[in-house]
Amino acid sequence: MLDYNLVLKRDELYLVGDISTDGSGERATGLYLRDTRHLSRFRVTINGMLPDRLSSHIHDPTSATVFTTNELIRLDDGGMIHPHQIALEHRVSLADGLHVTVVLENFSRRTATLALGLEFGADFRDLFDIRGFARDGRGHFVAPGLEEQRIVLGYCGLDGKLVETTIAFDRAPSIRLLRIDAHRPDQPVLLLPGFDAVAFEPASGVVPGAQATFMVPLAPGARWEMRTVVTPHPAGETVDSALSEVGGRVLTERATITTDNPLFDRVLKRSDLDLTSLMTHFPEGTLPAAGIPWYVAPFGRDSLIVGLQTYHLAPARAAGTLRVLAALQGDKIDRRREEEPGKILHEMRYGEMARCHEIPHTPYYGTVDATPLFVWLFAETVAWTGDHGLYHDLLPNVRRALEWIERYGDKDGDGFVEYRTDAHGVGHITHQVWKDSFDSLNEPDGRPITGLIAGIEVQGYVYAAYARLAEVVASYGDTAWASELRGKAEMLRRRVEDAFWLDADGYYAQALDGDKQPVRAISSNPGHLLACGLPSPERAQRIAARLRQPDLDSGWGIRTLSAKMATYNPMSYHNGSVWPHDNSLIGDGLYRYGHASAGHAIAEALFAVARAYFLDRLPELCCGFARQEGTDDAPVAYPVSCSPQAWAAAAMPLLVRAMLGLRVEIGTGRISVAPALPIWLNEITIRDLHVRGRRGSLAVRRAGEGYDVIADGLFVAVRRADDGDATPAVR
Repeated sequence: MLDYNLVLKRDELYLVGDISTDGSGERATGLYLRDTRHLSRFRVTINGMLPDRLSSHIHDPTSATVFTTNELIRLDDGGMIHPHQIALEHRVSLADGLHVTVVLENFSRRTATLALGLEFGADFRDLFDIRGFARDGRGHFVAPGLEEQRIVLGYCGLDGKLVETTIAFDRAPSIRLLRIDAHRPDQPVLLLPGFDAVAFEPASGVVPGAQATFMVPLAPGARWEMRTVVTPHPAGETVDSALSEVGGRVLTERATITTDNPLFDRVLKRSDLDLTSLMTHFPEGTLPAAGIPWYVAPFGRDSLIVGLQTYHLAPARAAGTLRVLAALQGDKIDRRREEEPGKILHEMRYGEMARCHEIPHTPYYGTVDATPLFVWLFAETVAWTGDHGLYHDLLPNVRRALEWIERYGDKDGDGFVEYRTDAHGVGHITHQVWKDSFDSLNEPDGRPITGLIAGIEVQGYVYAAYARLAEVVASYGDTAWASELRGKAEMLRRRVEDAFWLDADGYYAQALDGDKQPVRAISSNPGHLLACGLPSPERAQRIAARLRQPDLDSGWGIRTLSAKMATYNPMSYHNGSVWPHDNSLIGDGLYRYGHASAGHAIAEALFAVARAYFLDRLPELCCGFARQEGTDDAPVAYPVSCSPQAWAAAAMPLLVRAMLGLRVEIGTGRISVAPALPIWLNEITIRDLHVRGRRGSLAVRRAGEGYDVIADGLFVAVRRADDGDATPAVR
């Protein structure tokens, strides 16, 4: 198991690390609400010593149990209790706060009075502060409040707003105040996730804290328990207003996938659990947060791609995402926040640094791919659901998004959507595409690219938005607009083919630079064009062949950058690592163009990655070191990544849809399939599909050289798979 961290989440409240959040894990360890760390230290001791951890078990996204035991204990009477004689069980759950029940049980043969210590500290740091973004100053801590069974820790921010954390016990302890070292002086850190620069943690001092001690007499065989509740109080509101039950159609109206492979089913179940846990209710509505710990916030690109990956399973989730982002769509020109009329946001934040305008995330619009992805997801969601209300409600937002693409996104009138790399300021992003680290775009020899940039995959998203929207608006009778959109899609396709294609490489450039010259780096980005349906079949075949070359294909998935490039580094964030969501889009496109064997290779690789990780969970990314075939190999973990992470969790559902060739026919309301299953799968069943007002199930089973397709409650058509599989029988 490569990940032992305990991560729990309920709506905007989440816990990272195990319950001993003493900084021994990654720097994000703690309890968070509204971009603020409300608990930075929670250390449990027995007679002053940290217990040994035996195991931890996560029951569901909001609860877990951690088992620990004692080391050698020397008693006041000169006696000893040997290791592993006292069981210490921690039952952890999230509700209106962090609930922890501590259970002590004495398995030794002697009576002992044990000192159970619980040490608390809350640094109340903004998440961007933890990530390394420099601050000129901070607010001040409020003197802790102490009562017989209650501790109150507080902080007054630079905006004058008070945030607090209360700790309440169901037994009366002895309580003393502590001064906890908050940071190591002048500790260098790197900005996350793109490692844009080195920052220094402040040498500032100590965090007020408190220790609660319970003197527990335990006879042999006796049990004792105590309950504590840690409740965060965000700035300017109650915990009840910051936490809500995320439910209704968003969570209940979702399909489930089962197969004849129980190991694969575990991966799919983990995907469903993670996506459900990441659903978060924000003031603007409900959508999947991008990932824990860094991105429990409304996110444009990530949430939209999750919608594209899973609209067939959770159309209500996709619709909710669209409505939240439509509510926050740009309506003016604001250079600091990079807002423009019609633009879809990159990220929204609610912490002290956002409230004090130290970062532009109120919201921040520094991305150029979210807007075409918004239009594309709108079209796919309406096509799948036939939701007339969604269509008419959001059509004005879609028109504004298209206006942004053509007026503001195309900065020089050449027909491509571009971004500038000269944005400056805290929190601003240099490369405003999914590979948004500062060093993600370079020539093959390593020279960085600056200026006005047109990313290849962004043009694919625009093409898909035009093409799919044309089908949808035609079904609503707007044939003139549909014809216009089809014309724009075809014009963009020709421009991309002319400007980006590298014939000698049989591949597309990663981008066009400021001089409109192709950036000839070989990367994973062009693989997204296959999911968008832009390349001709002939060029798609060449792309498929190039993707399978060992410089791109690590065996654990397609690398973000070819190993032949000068800036290749398998341990980098975007220059040689492997991202499951990236691979799922590529795999989807490979199946779409009939290259099933290449799609199978990606699906098998990601399946193997998931099985190597804790809880069968696909990571946000892993290192791009080559897989050693014929050995008991495992992927190399990337050191700092989100877990769980939404578009990684959504990767397998997309690949299952791609294996089935599952589509919706807008004109007839039928779904159609063209199955091509890998050798390790013989049957896939999707239950509780919601398609254009109908609800039912779909099962696909291998039958000799073809497949049986069994539908219940749905109209299903069967296509011949493009790779030559026999046409299945339909029952």
